Amino acid sequence: MTYERFFSYFFMILTIIFLILEFLSITFVYDKIRNMKSSYKLSIFDFKLIKDIYETQSFSEAAKLNNISQPAVSKRVKEINVNLCEVFSRKNKKISLTPKGKDIYQFANQTLLAFNSLLDNLNSTFEQSIILGSDTSYLKTYLSAIQKYLPENRKLNVQTYSNSHQIFQALLDDQIDLGIMSGSYTQKGVLKLPLRSDKLMIVGQRELIQKFDKGEESLFLLYHMTSSYHNFLKEFIKINQLPTQHHISIDNLSLIEHEVLKGTGITIVSQDIAERLLENPNIISSSKKLKDIFIKTYAIVKMENKHYQDLLTIIQKLKKS
Repeated sequence: MTYERFFSYFFMILTIIFLILEFLSITFVYDKIRNMKSSYKLSIFDFKLIKDIYETQSFSEAAKLNNISQPAVSKRVKEINVNLCEVFSRKNKKISLTPKGKDIYQFANQTLLAFNSLLDNLNSTFEQSIILGSDTSYLKTYLSAIQKYLPENRKLNVQTYSNSHQIFQALLDDQIDLGIMSGSYTQKGVLKLPLRSDKLMIVGQRELIQKFDKGEESLFLLYHMTSSYHNFLKEFIKINQLPTQHHISIDNLSLIEHEVLKGTGITIVSQDIAERLLENPNIISSSKKLKDIFIKTYAIVKMENKHYQDLLTIIQKLKKS
């Protein structure tokens, strides 16, 4: 490719990005936040920041993902609260979305996906992207390995979802190329390969687990989200007759990990998550003899996907790692 052609592409991309940003900003002001302070506009960066804060349940994690300081994140959120609307609310140390925050979050997901797809198409001459879809818990386990096994002419984009149904649907809708999930969904034309099988474990801070093992009442932090993972948890609790009447339902596994480390309560999680928690010397697993239930993790890919051979190679390497 000649330098002239390269710079022609480059300036075309910059022009289109500028127009898209302006269009998104105008559309958002008039269609999504009509009743808010319409003179204030959000940027693509703001959308990503809001999405990252909610999905990681952490201002500091969002700061790392966006290569800025935590004070800068707090300052930006405060500016949005003052000039536009309250996006987040805190209850029991959980970061939740206000009603207007939900509108912004949903729009941010759609906008970022469309924006990334546009950039990928514009840059396809230089480099092709593979879009990975999963929840934040599985991404903690597999993201670095998938990045490691990517071919040199590919780059990785990540889209997060709340449950296996959303991940599978995103694959069917061609929003992602590769999905990592635990659900039982199948469909003709979709290759579904098992990656690992993890038993459910009860883990928590040493003092809390010791009390549980002695039969004392314990506060459980239970994952509660319409998903196959939640169904496995319910079955595990049932067959082992676990005393979980005293519990807090949480719809975010990352938040559960955070609260277990703080000593808020004990939890039931799959072995892959438990292993991360057990890296902390204050965290132990229950010594009670329990009937095992295993959660299987799968990789899914459409057989007609243009990256099929590359994805199949990545999946095979993941199975061996």
